[in-house]
Amino acid sequence: MSEKERYDYFIRKVADFEQIWGLNDEGWALLGDNDGNRILPLWPEKEFAELCAVDQWKDHKAEVIELDNFIEKWVPGMTNDKTLINVFLTPNTKGTVISPDDLNSDLQEELEQYE
Repeated sequence: MSEKERYDYFIRKVADFEQIWGLNDEGWALLGDNDGNRILPLWPEKEFAELCAVDQWKDHKAEVIELDNFIEKWVPGMTNDKTLINVFLTPNTKGTVISPDDLNSDLQEELEQYE
């Protein structure tokens, strides 16, 4: 899948199952960029997160984040901390880097279709 296709898949799956997956080992797996930003990688399913538990994250385990918790607590917290999100990277491809607010907007738009 292309980066755009993976992003769209992420939005649909997360809205459908109301879960997001990250990697945790006494702290969430994080990336950085050349501008010094902290970036949290997230996946739509446990299996995709587990595929990325290699190299510096080899001791990390896939951990679920319930969507309500993500929207109510994580999005404001990451916005305050200026942490970005990397949506659905794979071991061989980069994901879509997006602000928590923009991801939340896309998720809310998708969730409205379920009501």
